[in-house]
Amino acid sequence: MQTIGIRLAGLGNVGAGVFKHLTQNRALLRERLGLELEVKKIAVRDPKRDRGVAVPAELLTTNAMEFLDDPSIQIIVELTASDIGFARKLGYAIKLLGIIKADADGPIKVRVHPTLVPEKHVLASVNGVFNALAVKADVVGDSLFYGRGAGQDATSSALISDIAEAADALLSLRRNLGFMPQGIYGTCKPIGDIVSEYSLRLSVEDRPGVIAQISGILGESHIGISSILQPEGDEGATVPLVLMIHKASHAQMSGALRLINALACVKKEPRMIRVEHFH
Repeated sequence: MQTIGIRLAGLGNVGAGVFKHLTQNRALLRERLGLELEVKKIAVRDPKRDRGVAVPAELLTTNAMEFLDDPSIQIIVELTASDIGFARKLGYAIKLLGIIKADADGPIKVRVHPTLVPEKHVLASVNGVFNALAVKADVVGDSLFYGRGAGQDATSSALISDIAEAADALLSLRRNLGFMPQGIYGTCKPIGDIVSEYSLRLSVEDRPGVIAQISGILGESHIGISSILQPEGDEGATVPLVLMIHKASHAQMSGALRLINALACVKKEPRMIRVEHFH
């Protein structure tokens, strides 16, 4: 039976829940998936901290980069607070949104992804174990449906479901996964054609000319920059660079990111998060 290796980058409330349920339901997952899901390593800041779940000491590491190239690991679950901190500085909160919109010309835009939401928007205040559904209708305007729907067990269960689906996809490459448009309400717009604003976080060398190289690629792709945030760092050090991007299609951004990622001054793969203003 094939084994799928999993790495957890973090062991907080959700990470501990994911590990607990992967361990407790290992036999059930093996029976349903026809493969073994095994946590190989967990990156933590303090291995001695009590997290309310028994984790073998050999699974813990304080070096998050240690196992990025480990061939025995196929799935990485990353739980980081860096993006959340930068979002707050820019006046946003990060929320996982499922968005359905109808274009004026007919196609339906369907997407699910982490999203930067303005802090003043009502969805930015949905926290803890609560979920919300925001609906904008022609006559009644904006409506919000709000209630409990998360927590350690519920969230870790959802993550394990995603892990199981990803593991299954590694063995069944031709199987259709995720949203399946049925044409009931119209055609589904290709993801490459969907236009959004974006937040782009890069890890770059702190030296002259870096921003010029990155902005040059974005300019050649007809992508505009609305603002830039770069904390001060030592000359020659690697520092984060956050760019707020004007509206561009997913295809435009994907092409630009491939070129940016190839730059010698970019030290980690770029992280892109869409921005939603609910206009």
